[in-house]
Amino acid sequence: MGAMNIPRLLGQLQDADLAADACREQIGRISAELNSDALAPERAALENMRDSLKNLNHQLRETTAQADDLTSRIQVYEEKLYSGRITSPKELSTLQKDIELLKGHRAPHEDRALELMEAIDDAEDGIARAEATLQRHKEALEVRRRELGEKMRTAGAELSGHEARRAALLTEIPAEAAEQYRLLRQQKGRAVARVEQGACRGCGIAVTSAWLHRARAGEIVRCTNCARILYLE
Repeated sequence: MGAMNIPRLLGQLQDADLAADACREQIGRISAELNSDALAPERAALENMRDSLKNLNHQLRETTAQADDLTSRIQVYEEKLYSGRITSPKELSTLQKDIELLKGHRAPHEDRALELMEAIDDAEDGIARAEATLQRHKEALEVRRRELGEKMRTAGAELSGHEARRAALLTEIPAEAAEQYRLLRQQKGRAVARVEQGACRGCGIAVTSAWLHRARAGEIVRCTNCARILYLE
């Protein structure tokens, strides 16, 4: 390949490199999404709901046990009251007062137990809804993961094609020109700039007639402003 084609080959090499970079970026984004746990916050929220339900059930057991203990004591006192064994009005009056006192102590526990049972019902309903939502999201995520897997395979195949194209171009480009390109690309991201309407597309600065003539002839010339290698179609 003659020297007049080197700038164009470098432009093609840059196209292949930029396309390969885009594929790598896409693969990186896909990989990051595949490796992320998108449903972690949802699972954590559900676990917190389950923990809250456990706590409510624990409170209900304790409250019910306290109410049951008071009920047992009331039953003992009522058995004495109605057994007929106690005939003293004073003792009977004392038993009645004790029973009423115990019932007064029991009432808040019973009220609290009702509140807890309502809260438990609400919590169970909320958990059921959250579980159903999580299941739907899991199914949607599986579909998304399959789509991402296909995109990953496509991007990988495209990357291989660009890398093969790059390798083929390098066999036609002199080592010195390839090294210039490598250094410029390392410094600027884009090492080669097309000349359009008499201006460098890399920086927009007009290219002199002499530089245009040399670039048109296929020489490796660089923009006097941005230092990129110039080429014309």
